[in-house]
Amino acid sequence: MAYTRPIAVILLAGIVVTAHFSLGKQAENNGTFSIADVFTYTTRTLPNTSISIRLPETGIAAIDNYLAFMVSFFWATLDPRNVRAHLQGHPLLGTLSSIWLLMLIETHRGGRGAGFVAATYFLEVMGELLGIGLFTGIWCIVHLLSTSNPYTTKSTSHGKTSLTALGYSILLGHIIPTLGMIHFQPHGQGLQSQQLWTILRLFHPVFVFGSYILLKTIIPAERSDSPGPRKFYIFSILLSAFFHVSSLGVLLSQYWTPHWLKDEITQALNIWDFFVPYPYWLDAVPRQVPFELGVATFLQWDNLCSATAIVVWAASLYLESGKGDGKPGTFVQAVGVGVLAGPGAAAAFLMLERDGSLERDAFVQGKKRQ
Repeated sequence: MAYTRPIAVILLAGIVVTAHFSLGKQAENNGTFSIADVFTYTTRTLPNTSISIRLPETGIAAIDNYLAFMVSFFWATLDPRNVRAHLQGHPLLGTLSSIWLLMLIETHRGGRGAGFVAATYFLEVMGELLGIGLFTGIWCIVHLLSTSNPYTTKSTSHGKTSLTALGYSILLGHIIPTLGMIHFQPHGQGLQSQQLWTILRLFHPVFVFGSYILLKTIIPAERSDSPGPRKFYIFSILLSAFFHVSSLGVLLSQYWTPHWLKDEITQALNIWDFFVPYPYWLDAVPRQVPFELGVATFLQWDNLCSATAIVVWAASLYLESGKGDGKPGTFVQAVGVGVLAGPGAAAAFLMLERDGSLERDAFVQGKKRQ
């Protein structure tokens, strides 16, 4: 399918434009915040608390204000009292982590240039700082334009050392900072400070890259237990599924166990509001909303745009991987995976099938040459 990538790039460009308006403009429209505001953010207490924001100072006002804003932003979703914002962050975290694994696998395939590797880590940092929904689509476009269709198993192979090192790097650079942000308390001190881990997690791509550079020099190449790309895809599916299923469980608890929930919690667990994008462009929508609702809306659109982008990207790569026999059935299965385990899992499933299709085609071609 010669036109698969061009069509995918056009669709992704539309998603990027949508993300720009949905992430940036809706925040300005509903009066929550604008890009300029985050650099002049002078509040130094967490929203709806008396807890002071305590972060190392850089001495640069714009940076210190921005970091204080980011701590406040993430606290709005970490605070369990903000039911919708708290719950809206769960599937986004699963989607983000699942996508990051897929990006890393593609980045560290054989033959990728240093420029593409640098672009991957840079765009992920920018996504953390300005919106993963915007920069996931940009990365997908960069990938499709800078790589070619892998028709052989050689182009889907990975070195054992690089994959083993990459696995441990994800643990050290991504998973540990994420757990630190979730586990510790906002009033904690030193390494037990949730505020500190929140900021550190923003730069998890830097830690992943640094860990990878170090570990790939010390992990022996002859290790036989090195994980293959298939295991990365499976772990990506599980990451997405964990957060997706837990979110669905909470949403459905109002029907399964209604007497366990307070009335105000039940009112906040609205499945329609959770899944249907907040229509910030309508005149009937309030222009001034609570900060927590603004954060929840941002996270909702962030998740929608990033998830749509990665699924379009994965679908385009799967479509170009050999003949079309059985592909409609695979897409039906991918939809099922997406419903049960989340869009990140659907994308990982398509990539898993893509690699399997390439390997089968290469095997058939090899037998024909014999």
